[in-house]
Amino acid sequence: MNNYKFPLPLGLLAGVLCLGCDPQPKPAPPAAPAASALSVSAPATNTHAHGGHTSHGAPPAGKPAMKSVARLGVESLDVIADGATLHLLVANYPATNQPPVLLHTRSMDAGANWSPPVRVDAGATPPKSPHRGMDAQLAARGSQVIALWGTAGTGLFGSGPLATALSADGGATWRPGPNPADDGLTTGHGFVDIAADSAGTFHLVWLDSRDGKQGLRYANSKDGGKTWSRNTTLKAETCECCWNTLAVGADGSLHALFRDKIPRDMAVISSADRGAHWGDPAKVGRFNWDFAGCPHVGGGLAVRGSSLHALIWTGATGHGGAYHLSSPDQGQSWSAPQRLGDADARRGDLASAGAQSLAAVWDRVADGESTVHAVRSADGGKTWSEPKQLSPQGVTAAYPRVVAVAGGYRVFWTESTPGQPSVWRTAALP
Repeated sequence: MNNYKFPLPLGLLAGVLCLGCDPQPKPAPPAAPAASALSVSAPATNTHAHGGHTSHGAPPAGKPAMKSVARLGVESLDVIADGATLHLLVANYPATNQPPVLLHTRSMDAGANWSPPVRVDAGATPPKSPHRGMDAQLAARGSQVIALWGTAGTGLFGSGPLATALSADGGATWRPGPNPADDGLTTGHGFVDIAADSAGTFHLVWLDSRDGKQGLRYANSKDGGKTWSRNTTLKAETCECCWNTLAVGADGSLHALFRDKIPRDMAVISSADRGAHWGDPAKVGRFNWDFAGCPHVGGGLAVRGSSLHALIWTGATGHGGAYHLSSPDQGQSWSAPQRLGDADARRGDLASAGAQSLAAVWDRVADGESTVHAVRSADGGKTWSEPKQLSPQGVTAAYPRVVAVAGGYRVFWTESTPGQPSVWRTAALP
């Protein structure tokens, strides 16, 4: 088991993930399969009250009362694979009630070892409360890396415009970049995802309410984030606060997975020409979920040739849980939903290592615990292995991510225990 400390600059400490919508874990001793924790421990005097985002319903109209949130440590995580290189971006709150800093690190050996973290947001507009489900994001192609996050503004809960940081040397150094949104508004822009294609173009989707309703927007950059294209509205009205997932095919096709408004089922919208034109959205699992609120749960998406694979979540009565679906035609039609795990599985992610290989991960919140689970498929999702718990008992482990690496897959999540700073963890999934 790898278990070592980052030599964090500026006295930064790894921290605590606050999951206000999750039950507190039960202190059970049995351990799960080994995982490596890469963190710096906080002093014993640092304590916090578990808080977090309230995410199971859309906020009421007007000025909602702000819930007091005590954030401490690693509360935001994004990871991507660019060839044999893994890039990781975390938001770390060094102390309770102190603003976060964004840190980038990379691995050249499938996640076994990591470079010293480098601060990303120095000199840029500071991030506004990044947290799981509203994570700061990054993408990379060769030496070009772009990080992206939301800033303070005049939107709901003080949300505001987007900010970027750019690296031209693989993440060794960073400088502030421009705001990709062209609406000029200081209201909320968030739930972003960014990906790079084989030609080095960076593609971006996010939600904002420039037209009076929360909608899905798109932009791209062909020069490493120095400039961005005119924004395109992909769907004028969507669910208000579920994260979006953007996947890029080897042929340059783009696919954005998002939660629709009425009903609150997931949908995919695709482009066959690197974002120049987009088709109509197609439902991914027709659960007809009638829900007057935002569940704050997105999904995972992977592209293999002309086939798409999605891992989605629904709260529809009698059908709640995480489901795998596949599409043979670039997202226009989808297979029948296949449940992975039980009705308590949610907040999943999906990756493919090639051919018919797939890996899916999710967290399961039940009986006062939140645990991370994973399955594998060798036949394109027709059959799956038995779920394997990756996180230990007695902690709050949530929001897993999975990426394909040499020899299999690597899973990432954030993990906390009461009164202790949270860490990000990673485990190999061979």
